[in-house]
Amino acid sequence: MASSTGKKRRNAAQLAADGFAAMVQKMGMADAIRYVQLYHQGTGDYTRERHDWLDQLGHEQIASLMASAGKEGPGKAKRPRRGKPGR
Repeated sequence: MASSTGKKRRNAAQLAADGFAAMVQKMGMADAIRYVQLYHQGTGDYTRERHDWLDQLGHEQIASLMASAGKEGPGKAKRPRRGKPGR
């Protein structure tokens, strides 16, 4: 890797722009954008929002939701049987 000895330190915006330009050069624009989207933090405060809705529920309600999610969750839903009619 190249050393930054003797170079003026870049600010955050310059560093981000140079880093993205290097990714575009190496990966192409589409893949560089896809890579950045993987690490975009988004907006909002997950912890506060989680408390906003969970604090309204009691322990029994949470346990009931968890139990029903286990029964109806991914891969758990009952599917119609395939086979001979009348079975």
